[in-house]
Amino acid sequence: MPHSTRLGGFLAATLAASTLAIAPGAAQAVQDPLPDGKAEGSGEYGLIGDSLETIPNIYGVTIDDAGSIWYAVTDGASRGITEYRPGTLDPNAGDYLGNGEYADGTGYLGAGWNAPLHYANRDSDRDNPAGGTEPWAEPRGIEALPGGGIAVSDTNGNVSTPTGTILFYDEGHTVIGNAGVGGDQGCTQLAEGELAWGPYFAVLDDKLYAPYEGCNVVSVFSVPDGEPLHRLTGEGQTAGAFPNPAATNGPGGLSDIYGVSTDGLSIYTTDLGYDRTPAAGMVQRWTLTDDGSDWQLDHTFAEDGALSFPGVMMYNTVIGPANGLYTIPQSGPVQRFTHAGEYVADVQVRDVPYTSARDLAITEEGWIVMTAKGEHSLRILAESPSPVSGLAGKTGAAAGTVELSWDAVETTYGQAPVLDYVIERSHDGGATWQAIERDVSLSTTAVIDGLAPGAYDFRVSAYSEAGRGDSAIVDAVVAADAAPAVATTLTGTAPEVTALGAGVTWEATITNPGNTPLADVAAVFEGDTGGVAKTVAVGDLEVGESTRVEIVTPLTEAHLADLTAANSVSVVGVAPDGTAVTALAAAQVELAEVPDPDPTDPDPTDPDPTDPDPTNPAPTGPTAPGTGGDGSGTHQTPKGGANALAQSGSSVPISLAVGAALVAAGAMWLLARRRRTTA
Repeated sequence: MPHSTRLGGFLAATLAASTLAIAPGAAQAVQDPLPDGKAEGSGEYGLIGDSLETIPNIYGVTIDDAGSIWYAVTDGASRGITEYRPGTLDPNAGDYLGNGEYADGTGYLGAGWNAPLHYANRDSDRDNPAGGTEPWAEPRGIEALPGGGIAVSDTNGNVSTPTGTILFYDEGHTVIGNAGVGGDQGCTQLAEGELAWGPYFAVLDDKLYAPYEGCNVVSVFSVPDGEPLHRLTGEGQTAGAFPNPAATNGPGGLSDIYGVSTDGLSIYTTDLGYDRTPAAGMVQRWTLTDDGSDWQLDHTFAEDGALSFPGVMMYNTVIGPANGLYTIPQSGPVQRFTHAGEYVADVQVRDVPYTSARDLAITEEGWIVMTAKGEHSLRILAESPSPVSGLAGKTGAAAGTVELSWDAVETTYGQAPVLDYVIERSHDGGATWQAIERDVSLSTTAVIDGLAPGAYDFRVSAYSEAGRGDSAIVDAVVAADAAPAVATTLTGTAPEVTALGAGVTWEATITNPGNTPLADVAAVFEGDTGGVAKTVAVGDLEVGESTRVEIVTPLTEAHLADLTAANSVSVVGVAPDGTAVTALAAAQVELAEVPDPDPTDPDPTDPDPTDPDPTNPAPTGPTAPGTGGDGSGTHQTPKGGANALAQSGSSVPISLAVGAALVAAGAMWLLARRRRTTA
């Protein structure tokens, strides 16, 4: 499938990863300088894939509709064509390790494509790449066909068996056609399809446009049957004449044409320029007639229709999906131009030179797949991330912390996806920097902890498989000294009915307003607790965190007499350095009036009206002591509630009644609950 499709899952994954929390650790030295081939600033090219091989005589390269990378080798043990079939591209599985460090591996070529398959012969197929019986002559150019399959230019058709120069293959890598036959008949045999030494060619719709270097013509064939159609040449030149020199040194004439390419509308020719005086390779753009039988120079392109390279032999021009032009010289760096022919940049990576680029192809993301003479023969290049912007810093909520934030760096055409933001700190005004060790993350905020008090400079850089982009720096962000603190408030809630033993709820809210975490936090309630302090353990309390604890105390005779209840709480906590901090709070609640006796009793002082002998009630329990001491005296049970009990003449001591009430309310008195919130 196309690269953009295979990247879809990764882009979704990175979006999800941008919400991950960052857990910064200790500082360490960042990998600097970066390994060879990795960009060290924005706007540079970096190596994101590498065959890790030196492949002699490597030549053309293309990417077919299925996402396979193909390249051709003209001679030696690797003569033929090789395919890297696509796998599932996982950009996180490349050479980037995190914290600004890289491994020395194959990068995305290994992470996104399977091991290469070598097709040993012309008629080797996908099921048996090592099979076939027709040996290659000198395969050089290779192009993807619209709709699937490839075409290969086996340039020296004179020595091939069978003769022929450009072979068409379908998606199963079966030969479906051939364009051109070998032989040199003075460049005159169009009807026979004469074609040789046409390394780089183009397929536009159902037509093949192939150069014939020694004849200075572009031959047009139908695809895939290879029927000869037309011959195109420069202004003032005559196809079929031998030799066919350029009529002028300026734009309009072909001179030792080596490559033909297309942007989907126009045709581009690239030549070596031997016959010009002085010698100059040239790239020219041509507009086709409606029937494709002729063309005209497009004088709006570059300078009067051409890009000229004095003293440089030019091999080919490749047009990317965004219409950027990449010119390939016989030696020296590939140069990138706009579609209008304006120079943009050299295509080179740091400390990985090449003496001669052979060919390149452009992915839908704008990545460059290049073949080059020498080591790193097959390489994938991408641009480094854009600069980080919007970096801001402030003192953190906790001691020894700072808080950083910045804008997300978007991945644009031609760039490898951003994988990580590396944060570095400096405590000497930027003279030295140390990376904050942390997990790979696309989050655009970070809390840096473990800092000694003082001011720090911070810089943030976006990293991709291609290298790092330009950093953003924020100066003098202060990490505060420790200032532990604890605070508390206390509130009380009276029972709905004021009665002996009814529970009053006391709630203490405990907060950590300092800038250090607290341990061993406890609340000690000292009022209305029967003379014994009640301690509720809280435990740890982070910066800014709050928690609530409750106890319940029963009402006593004194509370009913005063119609008030009071309590106090003291809170203690311990900072990481052992410093203890405390806070105090007190509260009082007003109680409702004690309710009146039962209004349905006509005379609450009379004996029980259900007793048949109210003057001598039958005891229902142990005999109450009477005035005579023989158990025959009168005992009255008060009905008026707590106040009535307190005021009655009952022989049960008030202290015993209160004690019984306390026992009955024991479960409420001992209740303690803890609820946590975040301030």
